[in-house]
Amino acid sequence: MTKNSLYIFIYCSLVSLITAAQDRVFIDFGSTNESQASTEYINNISSSYQAGYSNGVLLFNNLGISTGINLQVHDAWLNVNSSGTTTPSYQINVPQTASSDSFFGATGSFNGNTQITGGLKLRQLDPPNKYYSFAVFASRINVTDNRETLYTITGNTTQTTTVNASNNTTQRGFVYNIQPDANGEIEIIATTGTNNNNSNGFYYLNALEIQIENAPISQLITQQNLQLTYPVQPAIWEVGKTVQLLWKSEDVDLVTLQYSTDGGNSFSFVATVPATDASYDFIVPNITSNNVVIRISHGSQVIDSAPVTIIPNDLTVYRIVVLGSSTAAGSGPSNQYNAWVWKYRRYLKQLDTRYEVINLSQGGFVTYNILPTGTAIPAGVNKTIHVDKNITKAVNLNAHGIIINLPSNDAASNYPVTDQLHNYSLITQTASQNQIPLWVATPQPRNFSANGSQVAIQTQMVTETYNTFGNNAVDFWTGLGNTAGNQILLPYDSGDGVHATNEAHQIFYERLLLKNIHSTIKAQVDAALTTPDAESLQLTLYPNPVKDLLFIEASNPMESIKIFNQLGQLVLDKKEPLSMINVQELEPGFYLVHIQIDGVSYHQRLLKK
Repeated sequence: MTKNSLYIFIYCSLVSLITAAQDRVFIDFGSTNESQASTEYINNISSSYQAGYSNGVLLFNNLGISTGINLQVHDAWLNVNSSGTTTPSYQINVPQTASSDSFFGATGSFNGNTQITGGLKLRQLDPPNKYYSFAVFASRINVTDNRETLYTITGNTTQTTTVNASNNTTQRGFVYNIQPDANGEIEIIATTGTNNNNSNGFYYLNALEIQIENAPISQLITQQNLQLTYPVQPAIWEVGKTVQLLWKSEDVDLVTLQYSTDGGNSFSFVATVPATDASYDFIVPNITSNNVVIRISHGSQVIDSAPVTIIPNDLTVYRIVVLGSSTAAGSGPSNQYNAWVWKYRRYLKQLDTRYEVINLSQGGFVTYNILPTGTAIPAGVNKTIHVDKNITKAVNLNAHGIIINLPSNDAASNYPVTDQLHNYSLITQTASQNQIPLWVATPQPRNFSANGSQVAIQTQMVTETYNTFGNNAVDFWTGLGNTAGNQILLPYDSGDGVHATNEAHQIFYERLLLKNIHSTIKAQVDAALTTPDAESLQLTLYPNPVKDLLFIEASNPMESIKIFNQLGQLVLDKKEPLSMINVQELEPGFYLVHIQIDGVSYHQRLLKK
């Protein structure tokens, strides 16, 4: 995986009798691609490498606790690069998701552009009481020249360090015990070092670790550590699905992964991989058990997961479709990894692999954009229905639940509350006609201070969302704006007065979880799978379990019969109505039989002996 993002990794640990780091922060610079992002314990700074993009990003430590530090890119970088090392040495404490990408600049012309320096500021620091120490990592593989980068770190004093990024997998640069200036700030500026002989003058910043102490230190404090981060709670996995085993490590070279299907009495080997990978794609084995244990180990350190249940893949899906605008589409956070939809999707997939979240959101959308296909748009409204991202599309995707997140664009376009409510009425009717439950987020604060009418629309729409949707309204408003309710507060403002920060998206995500939408949808789907439709048709499969011949009886003519295995693969397809099927060649295990009658597909579970 490649990852262009700025890391500050802050670890909070207990203070030992001698010296333990008070706070540790890690920052990864780069990509907006979720697959290239580091975990939630690492700050991914990837929204922009351009100066002045935002009011900055609040950084958190490795426990997910906010440090109060604000990072702002104040000196533009040229772009992002994804050609850093994917095999960093474990001693440098940089996961490969951070080492493989970077921000970069060029003191010489590159594609017609020059960027003599690139830099950032750490703000809202504690000037008199804290000492900030830094470890800088840079890497650019498959090159033959010297790409030394000079880093100048300035608070109330100035220090420098260098790193040659060329094919670097082992080296970091260090600066110790910088205290902030009188404004509570520390500035980090990067440019080419004196030994850099690259014709473009490329310089890089892949990752940055910060340790914050009450007293000066002579070296960064590390401690050998290994921690399993998924699975850590009970989960349900389907046979054949791929799940991502996750861990955190420090000063660990290799980890061994194993699994047990009998509660830990015996284990099967999975793989031994570099600890810096921090993840492993595990294909769920073809065995059912409610007592599966994942084990990760290094030397004498052995960590076992909470019990995991493996079930047959009978094609059951709990599908949630999200409709909305830029907030739901992932705008605002430092990386989409931290956006509420992405957090929600990860949580559900880690809880149960049968969950599926489809995101149809698009920046700039208003309620008109997601109206049912074919709805007439009123004269004077310069909007069109987006037929690939509207309520009709959600229905056609066989959604089991729909979440709508349209924060403020209707108010910004001066569409009155009555118009918005009318649009929601049409959307709700479509969902209701298809028996799909609907949840709607309130608007979120936006800087409308110069336009009183827009403020009035926005605040009234918050009230009407509660009135209209009741318990199916999700609060994306309370505590995020000022007392007038029309301005987004600074900690939640990504910098444009419109989009929300990592911290705000975390709040959105937590409030959504409180609605327990996923449990409601799961209960609804499970109930539908056990409805008496098949009984009313007098549809019967026997014997079940079956060994050789399967007999099928139905009161109405059958149109087709399909049988799928636990991996969701079609293993038998009969397009003619048969009352008897030879299943002798099928492997023992669970199957799902789809029987088409009068244009409707009925599902029956089958066990092959």
